Amino acid sequence: MSCSKKINENSPLALNSALSIFSVPPTNVSVIRSFFREILPLSTITQDSPYLFRLFSDNLWTDLSRTYLHLELSIEKQEAGGKWTRILATDTGIGSIQGIGQTFVQQLKVTVGNTEVYDSGTLYPYKSYLTNELSFPESVKTNFLSSIGYRLSTKHDDITDHGFLERCSIFKEGRRAQFLSRLDFDLGNQELFLLNNLDIHFSIYRSKDAFALQKLNPADENHYRIFVHDVKLLAKMIEVQPSLNMSIYKTLESKPATYAVRRTELKSTFLSPGRTEIEYNAFSSTIPRRITVALVANGAFNGDISLSPFNFKPFNLRDISVHTGGHIYPMVSYKLKFDEDIFVRAYVDMYEALGMANSDR
Repeated sequence: MSCSKKINENSPLALNSALSIFSVPPTNVSVIRSFFREILPLSTITQDSPYLFRLFSDNLWTDLSRTYLHLELSIEKQEAGGKWTRILATDTGIGSIQGIGQTFVQQLKVTVGNTEVYDSGTLYPYKSYLTNELSFPESVKTNFLSSIGYRLSTKHDDITDHGFLERCSIFKEGRRAQFLSRLDFDLGNQELFLLNNLDIHFSIYRSKDAFALQKLNPADENHYRIFVHDVKLLAKMIEVQPSLNMSIYKTLESKPATYAVRRTELKSTFLSPGRTEIEYNAFSSTIPRRITVALVANGAFNGDISLSPFNFKPFNLRDISVHTGGHIYPMVSYKLKFDEDIFVRAYVDMYEALGMANSDR
């Protein structure tokens, strides 16, 4: 009878899990039930933000990673007399920007108790867009992300772009469209449930119409807007076993609850015409683990209905580096020439930073 030899004498012995025929998987007995609770705005829905929501304190825990924004929107145009009416079949070339279910939100604020735990600033659409583009494969974008109004585009600011035409068809002839998107905020990007008996406030500010809509028919001089028919939140609630609740309360008397949160900050700066170099003091406290830089035309950034705010371009970028703690990253400069397709190092470094390099191993 032969016996397998260890590759190295320091290698510990292991057992194939398929031979564990005398053990059974553990049973989760901590949770009684979970369900989604509908949260309506605190005031009547209007076309002006903010939209305020309050999740009242009770004995249920909250899974903030499963907090969704439900929107029902349509596109209207302004008649000669100033009256707003739904668009008709003849109103072509007008649609929403990418992922309107998320990019509808310009700013998100979250308050727990009396403490503001998150403020996205006014760059929430860019956070959502970059997260989707850099985190999900095309199979997810063309399927699951359709729930936020994502339609894959290959040609920005082009009326023949298939993705733009599909986004136009979502609202054609004045149709109402529904979108469901997960709210993207720091405390919601970790898996721990939020303690019960805490008030949670959400403040949502909408993007302006010139930013959220795109009109690519140059002969169309009509004014358009996004009309909000319905807006609400869906939050996942967790009912925990009473005995476990009491045990946690007892522990809280001696030490506080701890949530490990990875912060995300977005900042913007302006490069005036004629300048070829810029230095920007992006962060002055904690050194970030990753920095993503995107360049976009100023008009599109501020909101131009004829331009996509997500049409990022290299703008003849020659070099870019980060200085922190007396060190320079990258240590060897890039020397980029996008017009000659010389950017392979920066391209590979992007995948390295995202943790996607060699991910097929």
